Amino acid sequence: MPPKLNYHGVLPVYKPGGMISKDVSRFLVRKIGKLHLGHVGTLDPMAEGVLPILIGRATRLQDQLLDMPKIYEFEVTFGIETDTLDTDGAVVKTLPWDHIDAEKLEAAARKFLGHIKQIPPAYSAVKYQGKPLYEYARRNELANIPLATMLRHVEIKSFDLQHYSVGKGQFRVECSKGTYIRVLAHDLAEAVGTCGTVSKIVRVKSAGIELRDCLTLQEIEINAGDFPKLLIPFSRLSLPMQNWYASEPVWAKRLKMGQKLLVRGEHFQQGLRDSAAAMQDSCALFLLDGEGDAFGLGHAVIHEGGFVQVTMTRGLQ
Repeated sequence: MPPKLNYHGVLPVYKPGGMISKDVSRFLVRKIGKLHLGHVGTLDPMAEGVLPILIGRATRLQDQLLDMPKIYEFEVTFGIETDTLDTDGAVVKTLPWDHIDAEKLEAAARKFLGHIKQIPPAYSAVKYQGKPLYEYARRNELANIPLATMLRHVEIKSFDLQHYSVGKGQFRVECSKGTYIRVLAHDLAEAVGTCGTVSKIVRVKSAGIELRDCLTLQEIEINAGDFPKLLIPFSRLSLPMQNWYASEPVWAKRLKMGQKLLVRGEHFQQGLRDSAAAMQDSCALFLLDGEGDAFGLGHAVIHEGGFVQVTMTRGLQ
C-alpha cells in the first residue's frame, strides 16, 4: 500500500452539481494519490460552489474553519414542494403563488434574521441510530423517526432578495454552520402563504474562501503535477482568531516543546496581527514564527505583573 503523501494546506475546490462531497475526496485520491484529508462542511448533490478540502495537518483546523460563517446564493421556485425540498425530488404539493411580490418576500426574509430553529430535512445526512436520514426516507420509514428531537439552533446574519420574477426568487444569505438552505427556503415560502423548493444553490464563501479563489476539478487535474502549489498555506488562512507572531526564535521553540511562555504585555501586543486590538482577559491565537510560518493554535491569558501567558494548544508542524 503506497504511503500517504506529505502535503499540508487547504485546497479551494469548486464542487460541481451532481456530486457529493465525498466524490471530490475520491477524485483527489485517484488523481493525486493517497492523501490525509477532510472537508469544511458538506454540500448537497445539486449544490455547487466553495468546498474547502483540508490536506494533511490542515485537518487539525477543521473545527475553527467550520465555525466561520458561510454565504449562499440560491433560487427558490414557488408554488411547488418536493420530498427532498429541491428539484432532485418528486413533487408532493402545489399551491398558488401569484399573490407573492418582492415586497412580501423582503418583509418575510427579515423575520428570519438572528437565531432561529431548524429541523433537518428528511433527505439529509444527519444520522439517527447510526444511519443517515435519507436512508430511512428512501425506505418510507420516516414515520418512526423523531425528527423534532433533532432540532438545531442556527443564526441567519443576513438574508436578501436579489431578484424576483414570475414565481422565482434569487436570494443571498449569510449564515452559521449547520444551516439548511432547503429548510430556509421551505419556511420562507410558508411565511408568504405558499410552498417552495430550491432550484439552485451556490455556496459563494466558506472558511474565508470565496468563489474566485476556487479551482475546478479540471484545473486540479491539469495541474496535478504541481499539487502543493495549489494549496493555500496555513499563514494565508483567515481564522476567527488573532494571529500572533512569535518574533523571537526561542519563543516558538519553547511553545513547540509544550512550555508556557510569559511575554511582556507590550511585546505581546506588538506580535498581534491587529496590534491596535485591545487585549481581553484571554483570547485564542493562531501562532506564527518570525518568518510568518504557522506552527500552532494557542491561547493567551493576561498574567500578573504586566505579562501575558501564551500556551500552544495544538501543533501544526
